[in-house]
Amino acid sequence: MAKKPARKPINAATKATLQKKAENSKYTYGQLAAVYRRGQGAYLSSGSKSSSMAAWAMGRVNSFIRGGHSQDNDLKKKGKKKSVKKKK
Repeated sequence: MAKKPARKPINAATKATLQKKAENSKYTYGQLAAVYRRGQGAYLSSGSKSSSMAAWAMGRVNSFIRGGHSQDNDLKKKGKKKSVKKKK
């Protein structure tokens, strides 16, 4: 049986993608990076042979932004971005 790869550091391209997703969502980069890390861990514990660890982790981030993955709800409560109200 092939050994699964160890969790990898977040590379520059992934950081840029997560930062862009954070700018376009109500979540911070830190929250999305934490979800990405959890996605890597989930891949290592159960994973799929049909997708890479990076794809699995980014899929979890995308699901988190759309409101899925109840196991990440603790991250939604921490450090939400403050909404800026425009004055009329």
